[in-house]
Amino acid sequence: MKGSGTAFCPQPSEQAEEYASLCGMVIGRSAAMQQVANMVRQVALYPDTTVLLQGESGTGKDVVARAIHQLSSRAAYQFVDINCAAIPETLLETELFGVEAGAFTDAKARRDGYVLRADGGTLFLDEIGSMPLVLQAKLLRFLETRSFRRVGSTREMHVDLRVISATNVDLQSAVAHRAFRDDLFYRLKVITISLPALRERPEDIAPLVEHFLRLHSLEGEPPLRISLEAMDLLTRYHWPGNVRELRSVIQRGQILCDENLILPEHLPEGLCRASMDSSQRLEELRAQLHLPPGGIDLPSFLGSIEHVFIQEALERCHGNQVQAAALLHISRDQLRYRLAR
Repeated sequence: MKGSGTAFCPQPSEQAEEYASLCGMVIGRSAAMQQVANMVRQVALYPDTTVLLQGESGTGKDVVARAIHQLSSRAAYQFVDINCAAIPETLLETELFGVEAGAFTDAKARRDGYVLRADGGTLFLDEIGSMPLVLQAKLLRFLETRSFRRVGSTREMHVDLRVISATNVDLQSAVAHRAFRDDLFYRLKVITISLPALRERPEDIAPLVEHFLRLHSLEGEPPLRISLEAMDLLTRYHWPGNVRELRSVIQRGQILCDENLILPEHLPEGLCRASMDSSQRLEELRAQLHLPPGGIDLPSFLGSIEHVFIQEALERCHGNQVQAAALLHISRDQLRYRLAR
């Protein structure tokens, strides 16, 4: 079969053991993700601490939240998640705190909210930046007292839980524009964990692919594999949808492939085109380089090219040297040496 001789196959590794130690959730060999894993372990030891997760859509904020819950002493209780952006503003308060019978026309029976269901466990507030300002004030009071009232009730209720929130927007900027309460922002960010975009940690693509190949392998059939050509396309793609997009690509490949081998033709057309366009541009650039008749100051020329790539990498990673070094496939010490030079 075409491409069947060379394939990227999942192999048992220390990375897999590291992954298992974090409840089968947090994966990554990059320095950035190892730092996230260490923070997850530390935060899990303090079951009352409020945590704020920041990162682009698809970076795995919900996965990290579940890992914190599963590693904590609250694991025996429920992990309850609510997407603040998916529920209309008029219903969000009743979904969160519950409602008493007769509180309004459609409230025919008393109903518990997410807060009470999470008692003893963890309440995960996803897309917290979408919460309306009026409800933000009530959430702040709840965080301070761990007490609340159902909508339409005068009875004060108390719960014991951890609150983890997540956002893919800049809450600091939202505070500056008065779209988010500053007192709530500081109350949520007792511990902040920032999840890097997948394009900023290309060395994590391989272990993530290993995991998704295992995840989508069907029981009783040969393990799912991916050709080296297809794997090369994955490593050169910029992943705007982050880890969520990568998982979808592997799942699509599993459905379309023959003999459990994912080939380039089983990948989305846009992904293949974007990956090849990037590679082709570099190849075209190299083809245009010729030694001038009078020679060239090679160290100076190479240094100027290096300067351009280092500057762009640092800008793309917002000054984070670890992530910039990963983009350039060099160590942080090598990057620091080049910066000093």
